[in-house]
Amino acid sequence: MSVAQVIRLHPRHQTFASLRTHLLRSRRMLLAQVVSRPLPQSEQGLPADVLDLAACEQRRLIDDLMAQRAYAKLRQIERALNRMLDTSYGICHRCRTDIPLPRLRAQPDATLCLTCQHLSEERASTRRAAWRPDTPAEEVYRS
Repeated sequence: MSVAQVIRLHPRHQTFASLRTHLLRSRRMLLAQVVSRPLPQSEQGLPADVLDLAACEQRRLIDDLMAQRAYAKLRQIERALNRMLDTSYGICHRCRTDIPLPRLRAQPDATLCLTCQHLSEERASTRRAAWRPDTPAEEVYRS
């Protein structure tokens, strides 16, 4: 029996089957959302009124942001499915400990345990707070 088969037989990995189903369902829904996205209007179909034009532009920008989020979430789901195949799913990328099952159930594409996620968010908020337009990037990332 190979190491990968032994790891897959571990009881923790047996619970991943429902998480895999959830990830596949989420991927299918996101793909349907991306495919059903409306095509951009042509230049000829744009309204002549400035306010209508602004509303159309705002709608287009929101649609683009939603599509970007859908693509980013799809990438995260694909990475999680790939980690399931190579048995690194459920292991924190930073500290290499098991990610708790309740966290994986809440966010199946999680790559960090709660402690590492909290530290990562703290560092990001510190960098945002330290950033000023006149501050060189080296000083912001050093802190």
